[in-house]
Amino acid sequence: MTTDPISAVLEGVLLGAEDLQGTHPWKATTEQIISACMRLVEDYGIKVPGRGRDCSNSRFHLGGDDEFRYSHQKDDAGNPAVLVLLAEG
Repeated sequence: MTTDPISAVLEGVLLGAEDLQGTHPWKATTEQIISACMRLVEDYGIKVPGRGRDCSNSRFHLGGDDEFRYSHQKDDAGNPAVLVLLAEG
């Protein structure tokens, strides 16, 4: 369990087309995914220091020390989504 508030918000979140401003989740760029994550974190009242940055290979940083990875998944209704997880190692 993380104590970083950004990681607490993002760990296990599924981003759908509505989160990605209408972009199909599996066609979203890393920058679009980072922007959606920043909006989500800010919706929780957490100020994100600086900008998120692409770490390549479906990984990114969003303030703090934690690194996140994302993958294509489907939500419970079978709709395309992007799953965001805390990257290990």
